[in-house]
Amino acid sequence: MNSTRFNINGSKVVADIPDHNISLLDFLRDTLNFKGTKQGCGSGDCGACTVIVEDAHGKTLAVNACITPAAAMQGKNIITIEGIANQKTLHPVQQALIDFHGSQCGFCTPGFVMALTAHSLLPDAPKKNKREDIIAAISGNLCRCTGYWPIIKAGMASCGVGEAAQLRHVRMWEPQGALKKPHIPENCSGSSDESYQIAQNETMVAQRLEQRSPSDCSRSTIIAGATDEWVAVNQQLEQHETILDISRIPSLREITARDGTIEIGACVTHSELFAYFTEAPYQSSAIRELLTRFGSPQIRNRGTIGGNICGGSPIADWSPLLLALDASVVLKSAGSSRLVHLSNFFLGYRQTSLRPDEYLASVQFNVPQDWSQLSFEKISKRYEDDISSVCAAIFLAHDGDVVQEARIAYGGIAPIPMRISALEAILKGQPLSGIDHGKIKVELDSIINPISDVRASANYRLQMAETMLIDRLALEQKTA
Repeated sequence: MNSTRFNINGSKVVADIPDHNISLLDFLRDTLNFKGTKQGCGSGDCGACTVIVEDAHGKTLAVNACITPAAAMQGKNIITIEGIANQKTLHPVQQALIDFHGSQCGFCTPGFVMALTAHSLLPDAPKKNKREDIIAAISGNLCRCTGYWPIIKAGMASCGVGEAAQLRHVRMWEPQGALKKPHIPENCSGSSDESYQIAQNETMVAQRLEQRSPSDCSRSTIIAGATDEWVAVNQQLEQHETILDISRIPSLREITARDGTIEIGACVTHSELFAYFTEAPYQSSAIRELLTRFGSPQIRNRGTIGGNICGGSPIADWSPLLLALDASVVLKSAGSSRLVHLSNFFLGYRQTSLRPDEYLASVQFNVPQDWSQLSFEKISKRYEDDISSVCAAIFLAHDGDVVQEARIAYGGIAPIPMRISALEAILKGQPLSGIDHGKIKVELDSIINPISDVRASANYRLQMAETMLIDRLALEQKTA
């Protein structure tokens, strides 16, 4: 049994987690009796379980409690719906939802309150109270009573109030950085029986992996955000014998740009990447497009780029884009480090070239001369917060009318993310005005063989793959 120390709504708690496979949601509701946080989908899609998590540096994030391991909260401050009112004074978000009649059946209301409260904690929240800002803030929350308009109005009215929204009565740290109350040190493993360990450095990870044999791999699991892994725990009853949490290792949470190369640590979150690639000098509309449609804010706050790659999913959004950037991954073990081109990393459906004693430390790629050379398109049933039926990332550089470099990658068309090298060779050196689109389609048809499933038919996937490539070539021809 795991004894874990953390804060809940500003109060210190030391509690035994009955099972290291239990989610934060179940722990809050069943063990600690915080029933305000609701069980909805169990997959991070509905937002009813949204809570705010604050680390020892005062950083606050909204997360889905249903796909967050309870043991991962060691040393954190968890703020639930029960904690945001200051004694008898409601939080501005709560009061606004009452004033604007933003609650109908009420089941989803705690999640909306927490998502909007997290938004109100942003340093620039008073400037982000427009309709589009509020829609983005609640994009991970579903209202089954279709009450979005009053909820949006409540958000617009409450998220620009500044000081009144700061939750100082339950925060571990003041927003300015002054310590409010003693915080829990973050150098604890979070587990007395080593079933759930929080690694503090890469040496600990390498040593732990060095001790396991190939037969241990299915039982010992490395996680960071766990946004994908915990869906399987909830919905497929998957159980992990031991877990190594690498999310707090500083060296795996860095983004560095040096000598024309960007290196992204495996545990950098999608939210952090969104901030990095939406500002100069590395502003990328393609990456912004990817991340705007990548899950909800709650998912992006915990999910990591390393987890998205290591899952080996053929529909993972990052893999095609990184293939189009000609990226490589750094794989480390106790005694070595090797650089593997991403096109060689995926071996089969959810199979990668990671050895039993290795972990993915970072991904790296050369900075494009012009970020507009990179594009990303995604076809999905829902525009936002949905996995793709097919996605395409295309890097196209041309000098005038002549194609100098072409890298084309797809997700959702094969058991692994694919680069279409044969087409790249056909395009390279050709004038854009002379490219035979019919030949391109025939060649693509001969290479890819997508499947039919609940998301799309094989024929639809093939047509979309063709359309995304032809449209990009046509656009470049117009601008050449």
